[in-house]
This record gives sequence, C-alpha cells and structure tokens, in this order.
Amino acid sequence: MQNCAAESIAEDLLYLTGKGLNEGNFDMFATCFELPQLMETVDGRRLLSRRDELYDTFKGVRQHYEDHGVIDAVRTVVSAEFIDADTIGSTHVTRLMRAGGRVHRSPFPVYSVIRRFGMDWRIVSSLYVILDSPDHNRALMSTHAPHIAE
Repeated sequence: MQNCAAESIAEDLLYLTGKGLNEGNFDMFATCFELPQLMETVDGRRLLSRRDELYDTFKGVRQHYEDHGVIDAVRTVVSAEFIDADTIGSTHVTRLMRAGGRVHRSPFPVYSVIRRFGMDWRIVSSLYVILDSPDHNRALMSTHAPHIAE
C-alpha cells in the first residue's frame, strides 16, 4: 500500500513536469522542484541553487526537444518507494516521441529523490542515465550553474 502511494506521488510529479515542459509553462514545472536541486548525468553533476538556473535547464531541454523534433516525452514510473516518511526514491523511464508516434531514440532511466515539504512533494535530485545523446546531457547541464567536482 505504501509503494502505491509513493508511485502515485511520483506519477503526479511526472505529469506536472511533463505538462509544464510541453506547454512551455515554467511556473508549473518549477513548483515540482526544491532548490537547491542536484542534477546528474553521465557527463557530470551540477547544483542548481537559483530559480534562473532551473529556468536555464527548462529552456535547454525545450530547445533540445525542438531541435530534434520531439513532441512528447512519455515517462513511466518503474518503481517508487518510501525511504522514510518524508522521502521517496523513484525510477522512471523516458521515451522521447516524434510526430506520427515515432520513437526518437532509446528510452533512458532517471532516478529521482522526492521529499515532502509541508503538504507538498518536490524533487530534490535526479540522475539521468542518457548514454546515446551528449547534446541532451548538455541541455541538462546548463552553462550558468556551477559543476560539482567529482
């Protein structure tokens, strides 16, 4: 029963972030994240401390989608479970879609940590395992945010 609640929370956040990205609604997108926000890809890590840094990522990912003809990101929760009463670990898989239902490239997993802040659940960190798209990783690794040394 607990894992169903964790999955529901993760699915709600995926829905809102996806809707925000697709519609260009940064405010909707931003409400799903807590700052500071740790983002990791195979190319590095960065800590977003300010709202404008989150906006850079939002813009970069939207531009990446536009440049590659991506019209939707179909994301499915694979697992979500409570780490403690206020923290969820969640893995989802993303499949980027082009017009006509064509898949853009291989699906990729994302692991996120979600925390409760009062009555709201927000993402505090995400690890993107994108192995076949350096430009997608670059879109996630904005030039304005400081990179964290390994």
